[in-house]
Amino acid sequence: MKNIFKINIFTYLFFLLCILSGYIKDIFIIFIIIILHELGHFFLMKLNNIKVYSINIYPYGGIIKSDMLINTNSKKVLLISLGGIIIQLILYIIFFILFKINFISIKIYSLFLKYNTFIILFNLLPINPLDGYKILNSIFELFISFKKSIFISIIINILVLILFLIYLYIYKINNIIIITFLIFSLITYMKSYKYIINKFYIERILYDLKLNGIVSINNINNIYKNKLNYINGINEKNIINTLYKL
Repeated sequence: MKNIFKINIFTYLFFLLCILSGYIKDIFIIFIIIILHELGHFFLMKLNNIKVYSINIYPYGGIIKSDMLINTNSKKVLLISLGGIIIQLILYIIFFILFKINFISIKIYSLFLKYNTFIILFNLLPINPLDGYKILNSIFELFISFKKSIFISIIINILVLILFLIYLYIYKINNIIIITFLIFSLITYMKSYKYIINKFYIERILYDLKLNGIVSINNINNIYKNKLNYINGINEKNIINTLYKL
């Protein structure tokens, strides 16, 4: 995993500010949790033969760059998305044991419980690009068409983001970094909607995808991600080939 971790310059500045403010233990624990969380995703990606280019660490968490296709089976995406949270759940057991054998103090253990719980709950929010959004969207993909799953997920994303901002306002939690990141990510994702859809279609021609079952639909907009689609009796590949002139 040589050079796979990339730490953003703002992360260094954030850590420095925390250290200068006397939050050395806090930032150290947060850093450990974030690294192990991302490694949870990383190892599950490797198990599924997905190439990881980098793990980028930001003040608010990590983002993994990989060659994972949009058409990657939804169950695999669901499992990979849960990878970081699974590691964090295991950390509860590990830190509990360390505390019981007096390897760590009650203060360190309390800080761990505080930050680990917060990071899990934050990541479970169905807001792009958090794990909660990927988990929710992957579940939708198992039952409805790809386009509908994205559309519904975006609507939920907007609603939850609004509620989250209201929560921060009510409790006077002023975290400009997280707020800016979430809003910027949503806007960027919505702008790339057409690109995602086009890439989804083209991948279905270029790659030998392992699909589960066959479904009959009447419109290309209703294509299911995990199945081989027949559109009015015609194989989806023929329709997509004609549409994109491949």
